[in-house]
Amino acid sequence: MSTPDYTALLSHTARNRMPSAIRSLFPAELIPGMVSLLSGKPNASTFPFQRLTLELKPAHASASPESVTVEGADLDLALQYSPTSGLPRLVSWLEAFQSRIHSRSKEDSWRCSVGNGSQDLLTKTFEALLDAGDSVLLESPAYSGILPSLVAHNARLFEVATDSEGVDPTALAQILDNWTTREETKDARFPKFLYTTPTGANPSGTSASTTRKREVLALVRRHNMLLLEDDPYYFLSFDGLTSDADAVTRERGKSYFHLETEYPSTAGRVVRFDSFSKILSAGLRLGWVTGPKAVLDAIDLDTSSRNLQTSGTSQAIALALVEKWGVDGFLTHADGVARFYQDRLEQFESSARTHLQSLPSIATWVRPTAGMFLWIRLHLPPTPESEAGDSFTLISDKAKAAGVLALPGVAFKPPPSKGEGKKTSAYVRTSFSQVPLDQIDEAFRRLRGVVEEAWREARLEIPA
Repeated sequence: MSTPDYTALLSHTARNRMPSAIRSLFPAELIPGMVSLLSGKPNASTFPFQRLTLELKPAHASASPESVTVEGADLDLALQYSPTSGLPRLVSWLEAFQSRIHSRSKEDSWRCSVGNGSQDLLTKTFEALLDAGDSVLLESPAYSGILPSLVAHNARLFEVATDSEGVDPTALAQILDNWTTREETKDARFPKFLYTTPTGANPSGTSASTTRKREVLALVRRHNMLLLEDDPYYFLSFDGLTSDADAVTRERGKSYFHLETEYPSTAGRVVRFDSFSKILSAGLRLGWVTGPKAVLDAIDLDTSSRNLQTSGTSQAIALALVEKWGVDGFLTHADGVARFYQDRLEQFESSARTHLQSLPSIATWVRPTAGMFLWIRLHLPPTPESEAGDSFTLISDKAKAAGVLALPGVAFKPPPSKGEGKKTSAYVRTSFSQVPLDQIDEAFRRLRGVVEEAWREARLEIPA
């Protein structure tokens, strides 16, 4: 088995995108002795900023505040037009970080690029890979944020069933092995990639074991596809997270990107997406993508023509912080964030059990192993479309009117294809990341109330 033919995988748009005449020459400005009359960069001496200084929260109650400062040449670079793929020092740090975390030696087959959050990079990856009518495999349920972009690309979306460990390899094999004979897929193009969120999946909260990932990756390789590993909750895993666990040495799950080391001569099928949003700041809008150079080159060409680059100021802030912390300090901070959400989950789930599973029980769920969501299957009265019931109106209208907001499960499904009936879901996604702790009980009390009212309206008893 060889590495993928990336040219064949790229979209017509990506293969025919014209390079930036100016940005393609930026690297030449760094050649010693080069005199550049190239670009219309503003002169840094006209920028009114002397330095950026940020005070960090104390690491613990007895610690003193610390600060990070960006000034001089680093600030000039942050405020200036800079390379499309990211500030060179930040990109180098990220590549060294990926190499250590995922046990991938750094060589020319893969690299990193920075984007305005991983959402930006995912959207540009879809642009790089998809032509109208191309097929996409999505875990079901799937992160709702990717659906508008895929629909806008006129992609044909096919759902792969999941279980308590995410993508079900048996279901995936059944789809791929029988693509040309299944009624649903026989007239569709064979998919170029599988999309999955393998750690603390949004919305389901499930995480794939190493064994499960090996099974899924083997299928992806066998069918000559790419795997898009969207993993913003990787560092918010609760497995092995105890009060005395060492953040640097505690074992973290092996990523799909890591597992490619088991196929060193034919690696290059995983495109991995990471984010600083859940660990440092959502408002910095910083994420990074790691993967085959040919795919990242196509993403960067998109960026160069669309928004030139990711904010240099945000990158410089993140760079100053991670260089101050180092990898060990980053992991220590990330584990602190993970413990914060783990503690919130304990209280959130306890309240859910009290209000939703007291007899007669109206809900079940799989305990999340990472992230910030509880994916709840409500026990609802049947509808003409579904014996399991549908949470859409109940959550969108009735729960809202009762004073509690959440997302109905159908928001995490692609829209129905032509000729397909209405999609339904008995699930609701609830988040424990922000809700005030003293309001959790009331939220679940209200949610139970609207479910009980739905059974009364249906003139049915809630099954024991």
